[in-house]
Amino acid sequence: MKIFTTAQMQALDKETVANQYISSFKLMERATNKVFEKLQTRYKLYQTSFVIFCGTGNNGGDGLTLARLLKEGGAMVKVFLVQTKKYSPDNAQNQDLLEDRDINVEKFTTKSKLKVKKDDVIVDALFGIGLQEPLGEEWRPIFDFLNETPCLERIALDMPSGLMADISTPKEAIIFKADVVYTFQLPKTALLLSDVKEYVKELEILDIGLDLDYIENTKSDNYFVESEKVKGLIKAGNKFNTKDDFGRVLLIGGNKGMMGAVNLASRAALYTGSGVVSAYVPSCGYTILQTALPEVMCNTCDTQDYITTFPSVEMYSAVGIGCGIGQHKDTASALVAFLKANKENKLVIDADALNIISEHKCLDKVPAESILTPHEKELERLIGSWGNDFDKIEKVKALAKKHNIVFVLKGAHTITVAPDETVYFNSTGNWGMATAGAGDTLTGMITSLVGQGYTSKEAAIIGVYLHGLSGDIAVETIHPHSLVASDISKHISEAYNQLRLVKGDR
Repeated sequence: MKIFTTAQMQALDKETVANQYISSFKLMERATNKVFEKLQTRYKLYQTSFVIFCGTGNNGGDGLTLARLLKEGGAMVKVFLVQTKKYSPDNAQNQDLLEDRDINVEKFTTKSKLKVKKDDVIVDALFGIGLQEPLGEEWRPIFDFLNETPCLERIALDMPSGLMADISTPKEAIIFKADVVYTFQLPKTALLLSDVKEYVKELEILDIGLDLDYIENTKSDNYFVESEKVKGLIKAGNKFNTKDDFGRVLLIGGNKGMMGAVNLASRAALYTGSGVVSAYVPSCGYTILQTALPEVMCNTCDTQDYITTFPSVEMYSAVGIGCGIGQHKDTASALVAFLKANKENKLVIDADALNIISEHKCLDKVPAESILTPHEKELERLIGSWGNDFDKIEKVKALAKKHNIVFVLKGAHTITVAPDETVYFNSTGNWGMATAGAGDTLTGMITSLVGQGYTSKEAAIIGVYLHGLSGDIAVETIHPHSLVASDISKHISEAYNQLRLVKGDR
């Protein structure tokens, strides 16, 4: 699914109106009906009171339309409408339709005193996606009230008011804090970034039937990865395949007290489909690996507690490095020497291997087409600080292009940044996956996919999606608080089955 800018979304609306021979007013009704359907499922309407705050433009028109639908659906509805001399035509038309429906509409200004009860649902339909600069300070008392007053829940239509869709919104800006955002047709970049976690607790993308030809023919370098994308990438096996067809992969990592990390990565590589998985660990890890994972071949470094030399990797179709490897000075020296010597074999690099690369400033020694999987702090050590998430992505894009490597930026919507400057936001995963070892599991999965012959970009996109989907399936039976990393691997098979990608699936 493509991600469009504000300008592209506005053009898409116009193309839809022109090509489908409908009015903008009818398109507004179509969009708001989708929100109404969601609210019908979320609440018992006849027991719920909605207070809808409407602006002067078409986002306010969405709110007015929703007020009418909710009232007809049996809910209690009150509308606060920004007072002005001029409203958009669709907004004004919707005001006329409310007059004979016994809906209380109260006009307000930034100086008005507002009232909301603790069992009301607040709906934000004030500004939408068109905002191109932060709201003025005169709005702060209104938004302080909307964000702080006790209520049942806070809903935003399309965008939380005050948040700009495709440019950074200053941290001190005035923004509505939504529990749920219902955005129309395509996601907007700002809704997927960690900077907005205070304002977008839950996001739903509603298909409102906008013009598919325009979407298909309009360029975007940003994508939201859903199941159809992954289904189109994954290759099915056949009965003549041998284990070599699915790759021989090597996971290098572990040190005394941290053998669980390489264990988790190796397990994930097995479940993701590698033909042969090997692990290279310090001597203290031999019995642990052989006992925990009999399917994994285990080779050891001569030293007992940490890695001081690296093996030859020519025989492997993919190599993952870093899970539990530690930062001992001898390990660091061995890794730097390995990177200098290994020019051909692309790598999947995670955890302390990334920290060693940062400390020794040897990113330029990482082979082309490698995949780096940093979390926020590891990324900061690699690239330095950034002003905001938009700035972060631009910095990573420049590095990915310069070094011809793929970055996987772990987070709520884990972001894959490719050397061709395309950016992929993931759609799967849940907060239960914020647990130790989940990143090691992801490294094993991506390494397995590289070993199976996928390009680095494909392996990252598939691996991230499958990892999140496995976690989502896990929390259907395991509470997110109780989810551990090994649960993710245990559900990889079900994730494949849910995608119906295994040859022979019915």
